[in-house]
Amino acid sequence: INGSPEDKTFHDWLHTRYHAPSDDLNQPVDMAAAGRFEDVLMDLAERVADQPNRPTWNADSFFKRFAK
Repeated sequence: INGSPEDKTFHDWLHTRYHAPSDDLNQPVDMAAAGRFEDVLMDLAERVADQPNRPTWNADSFFKRFAK
């Protein structure tokens, strides 16, 4: 929700941490959380792949311009 504490946290992270010059391989990684995230992505990919029809872009999607 715009203006929520979560929205502020996300935007602060996006502008100060996401792909910042401070990125390095010494930053800690929560491997258990990364594994759970991978499970979520795999489940999503399987659900999309198992659908009878291919996914389509919404008519007003920015990314639709890249679809062939």
